[in-house]
Amino acid sequence: MTSSSHEPYVSELRHIVTVAGLNYEIWWALKSDQTRPQSIDVLNRYPIYFQTAIHAHFVALLVNLYKLYETRKDTYNIPRFLNILQGEAALGSSVLASLDRQYRDVKPLWVKVNILRNKVFGHHSAAHSVEDAFREAAVTPNELRDLVSKTKSLLNELTQNLDRSTHAFNLGSGGEVVEVLEALQRAKRAP
Repeated sequence: MTSSSHEPYVSELRHIVTVAGLNYEIWWALKSDQTRPQSIDVLNRYPIYFQTAIHAHFVALLVNLYKLYETRKDTYNIPRFLNILQGEAALGSSVLASLDRQYRDVKPLWVKVNILRNKVFGHHSAAHSVEDAFREAAVTPNELRDLVSKTKSLLNELTQNLDRSTHAFNLGSGGEVVEVLEALQRAKRAP
């Protein structure tokens, strides 16, 4: 593969982690103790919508995080891309070692995502209850946030060394969710 033939991989992986990050921000803005108390009236006014939205964004977050680190040979994923780059000697050994360390650092977080994706959301295991799977995964919101953040860093180090590019990953959605909730609060109070 040449540098230009790496572009589909880079583009797809950047897109997947961006979508994961946006879904994390929306889910957390609706779920966190920092924003929820100020918006509880609105959330209770439209409970079916917000319960469904919280669930949908959590599932979308997990599905996208899962895709980033699965090891299939027929999908865009980080482990496969790292193997391709190593096989081509496209990056120096010190860069590959750094990327491998970062991958090994996030793998335990991804395993938690894998448990939830495979036992609850991608498939619903008859052998495990949803509660059992969540207990087994024992994943925290901060760990999900960290997995998104560390993946962005890994991709930027990879592309900086591959073709001297980085991605800003500057789309944000959490602030917009808060603005929507505040607008709904104001509309509720309006005469």
